Amino acid sequence: MSPFARLQLMLLLGNVAFIGAWAVALSRPAGWQWMGVLLLAFFVALRVGGVWLRARKFPDDTGRSRKAAQLSTAIAVLAVALWVYTALRGPG
Repeated sequence: MSPFARLQLMLLLGNVAFIGAWAVALSRPAGWQWMGVLLLAFFVALRVGGVWLRARKFPDDTGRSRKAAQLSTAIAVLAVALWVYTALRGPG
């Protein structure tokens, strides 16, 4: 498997972890707080870590990959904040 494909798989798994965190927050099974926080940690580690790793491994002259990593980080912070707001307020 090529390094680029591994990075793309890492980003995909980060997105799946985020979707799982939302499913846990909305269904609220026993121990949902810990599961949700753990899935969010995986999301941040894989998604944000993955875009920054890609920006460092595959740099370009225009800085486009670095700007994409910064934007992805900002969006991830907003997504986590929205999840925390939803977890505190409740699903309904």
